[in-house]
Amino acid sequence: MTGSDRAADDVSDRRDAAGEPSRSDPADVAAEIADRAAERDGVALFSDFDGTLAPIVERPDEAAMADGLADLLRSFRDAPAVTTAVVSGRAIDDLRERVGVDGLAYAGNHGLELRADGETTVHPAAADARDALTDVCERIRESLDVPGVVVEDKGATATVHYRMADENAVPQVRERVRAAAADAGLELTTGKAVLELRPDTDWDKGRAVEWLLDRRGPEGGTPTAVYVGDDTTDEAAFRALPEGGVGVKVGDGETAADYRVADVPAVRTLFERIAASAAVEG
Repeated sequence: MTGSDRAADDVSDRRDAAGEPSRSDPADVAAEIADRAAERDGVALFSDFDGTLAPIVERPDEAAMADGLADLLRSFRDAPAVTTAVVSGRAIDDLRERVGVDGLAYAGNHGLELRADGETTVHPAAADARDALTDVCERIRESLDVPGVVVEDKGATATVHYRMADENAVPQVRERVRAAAADAGLELTTGKAVLELRPDTDWDKGRAVEWLLDRRGPEGGTPTAVYVGDDTTDEAAFRALPEGGVGVKVGDGETAADYRVADVPAVRTLFERIAASAAVEG
């Protein structure tokens, strides 16, 4: 039996009757990653930001990295066998500022903005939709007089946050935003108390992961790709992982990931175990 066959059997053993992964000890997840990395060329580690590296907060502008995680990302950046990227729905400049670690790869606006090797690439669809996004944000602000709703124009995409709104107003918010997105020809997706508006293109976090893996190039070998994320938008990345990859879902909800850990502190423990393992030594 090959390593990939064993991994497939292990994944099926970890799932419950509904086919969802049971909650795992971060130490066990790190050990599985180390085992797979030993058969490949190091680790390509991808992480979401909000709800993964930073606790979810009511106001998006108050989000901050959890204690210790920036230092762990620096240790991964400096490890010769690890390639590290942060993948988020946030605008890339905002994301880089909040992470505060130079030398990583970044994917902002669900991968419509990509930064690797010191260069930033913007998807053409984002530039084409710029005016439409600006207009739709203005329309939503004018038509929605709902306390607690925040409309965030992120350049390549836009997010309507309703975590602070009265729950009785949420159906109205969703309907108004859906109508505005349809009129503007924009795609609408949902997340944790957010509605995301973006260009109508087949580009998402999964495609961003594929792009970043390709940037590693043939001289970098074939690493064990690991993606850690908590939101529905991260499911595209879990599904895009190549054979032998490891998906780690943070928190509850249906998922295509192999493993599930509880929360941001569990992510920190997972990263600590990975950093202490032979997987990062090359």
